Amino acid sequence: MISCIPVVVDTVIEVRIVPATGCYVIEVVYEKKSVAQINSKYLAGIDLGIDRLVALATCQAWCETIAC
Repeated sequence: MISCIPVVVDTVIEVRIVPATGCYVIEVVYEKKSVAQINSKYLAGIDLGIDRLVALATCQAWCETIAC
């Protein structure tokens, strides 16, 4: 049984041939660039400080800045 999975990659790092019971498994290791999907409606920043334990700021109007 031969199965093909079409994949478009930029860089192949390594190809491994692994013996299994009655067959061989071919493993291909590659890098694929991922683009992070950021929803700018929900952003927050956390600052770990020296004089305060933590400070949190967000762009949401219903949530005010918290400092502990």
